[in-house]
Amino acid sequence: MDKAGVPAISPNEAVTHLEQALNQARAEIETLKQAQAQEKKQREQIELDLRASQRMLQLVMDTLPEAIFWKDRNSTYLGCNQNFADDAGLSSPEEIVGKTDFDMPWKREETEFYRACDRRVILSGKAELGITEPQLNSEGKQTWLETNKAPLHDSSGRIIGILGTYQDITERKQAEIALQELNQKLELQTIELTAALEQLQQSQLQLIQREKMSALGNLIAGVAHEISNPVGFLSGNLQPAKDYVKDLFELLDLYQQEVSHPGPAIAEKIDIIELDYLREDLPKLLHSMQEGIRRIASISTSLRTFSRADTEHRVPFQLHEGLDSTLLILKHRLKANEQRPAIQIIQDYGEVPPIRCFPGQLNQVFMNLLANAVDALDESNQGKSFSEIQAQPNRITITTQLSADQQWAIIKIKDNGIGVTKDIKHKIFDNLFTTKGVGKGTGLGLAIARQIIVEKHGGKIEFDSELGQGTEFAIEIPVTTV
Repeated sequence: MDKAGVPAISPNEAVTHLEQALNQARAEIETLKQAQAQEKKQREQIELDLRASQRMLQLVMDTLPEAIFWKDRNSTYLGCNQNFADDAGLSSPEEIVGKTDFDMPWKREETEFYRACDRRVILSGKAELGITEPQLNSEGKQTWLETNKAPLHDSSGRIIGILGTYQDITERKQAEIALQELNQKLELQTIELTAALEQLQQSQLQLIQREKMSALGNLIAGVAHEISNPVGFLSGNLQPAKDYVKDLFELLDLYQQEVSHPGPAIAEKIDIIELDYLREDLPKLLHSMQEGIRRIASISTSLRTFSRADTEHRVPFQLHEGLDSTLLILKHRLKANEQRPAIQIIQDYGEVPPIRCFPGQLNQVFMNLLANAVDALDESNQGKSFSEIQAQPNRITITTQLSADQQWAIIKIKDNGIGVTKDIKHKIFDNLFTTKGVGKGTGLGLAIARQIIVEKHGGKIEFDSELGQGTEFAIEIPVTTV
C-alpha cells in the first residue's frame, strides 16, 4: 500500500486496466459507429421512400384526366401535373415553379380572370367549383374549361395558397352549341312548315269561292307547286337533323360514361334542361314533323285525285299505325286547355292484319274524321263551364275489327259531341258542304274521304248521328292481306 493507504497497483495490473478501458472505449466507439451507420441508412431509406412517394404522387396526378396546379398567395405557381404542363406548353411540371399566369400562353383577359378568381378564393377562404372558363391553349386553339379552386391551409390553418383542377369541356360545349343551333334550325323549319300549312289552308278556302269545279284541279296543282320547295327543303333536312341529334346524344352518352362523377354544375344543367325528357321527346318531334311533311304532300296528291285518276299502287299497311300517327299529329288539339279538360281517346283495336291499300289517302281520311270529331266536341262545349265538361268528359272512341266473314276491315270513329240534324244528313258527303263557320271548313274533307274509301278502295263509309248524342263514322275496306 502507498502512504495514503491505497493499495499499490503493479505495472502489469495498470496495463491490464488500461487495456480494459481501451477495449471498452473501442466497443463504445464501434457501437456509436454502428448507430450512426444505422441512422444514416434509415435517413437514406426515408429519403428514398420520400422520393418514391413524391414520384408516386406525381404519377397519380399525371394519370388523372384533370389538369392540377397549385399556387402561393401571390398566384405564383408552386407545381402542377403533366396535363397542366402540356396545356401551358411546358416540357415538364418542374418548369412551372416560380412562374405566373402572365408567363403562360393565355390571353391577357384570361390571365386577369384567373387571378381575380384566385384572389376571391384566398380572401374568402371558400372554394369555387364548376367555374366555366375560356382558355387559349399552347397550340393557339380556343378551348373551354370547367375549373375548381380551393384554398390551401398550413398546419395552423392559415391560407398559404390555392389548389386548382380543371377538365377540358370543349367537346361538350361545342355539342351544346351545336344542339342549340339545331334547335333554332328546327324552330325555323317548324315556322316554315306552319307557313306551308297555312298557305295550303288559304288555298283550300279560295276553292270554296270558285264557281266551277273544273278549276279545282288546276288550283290545287298550283298550290302543290308553291309548297313543293319548302316541303322538299324540310324533307331533305329532317333526316340529317335526326342523324345529328342521334350523334349528339351518342356524344353525351359517351361523355357521361367517361366522366362518372360530373360536377354539380353539370348535374344542375341536366336537371334544368330535363335531359331525359329532351332525349325522349326530340326524336318524336322530328318524327312528327316528318309525318306532317308527308301529310302535306299526301293531301295535295289526294286533292288532285279528287278530279282525276291516280296511278299509285297499293302497298301493305297496318291500319293501327295510321290511326296512331294521326292521333300523334292531332295531339295538340286533344290536350286540355283553359276551356276544357283533355279529350279522352279510347282505342279499342281488334286483330286486324296489314292490308294492301293507299296509306297516305287512308291517313287523310283518318285525319278528316278525327279532326271533325274534335271540332264537334269543341262546338258542343260552347256555353259550358270547365267543371260541367269534366263531369261529362269529351270522348272519341276508335274501334277496329274484322267482319264476321273476315273479308272486310272495319274502322269506327265515334264522338259524343253535338251531332247533326236529320235535315242535313244527306248532304254530309256533298262537295263543298260544311256545317262549320266561315273560315273553319272547306267542305272538301268528307267528300274526299268518301272518294278515297269508295272509289279508290272499293269500300264503304257510312255515318250515324243523333243531335246532342254525337256522331259515328263506320268505314269498311276490303281485306287484301299481305
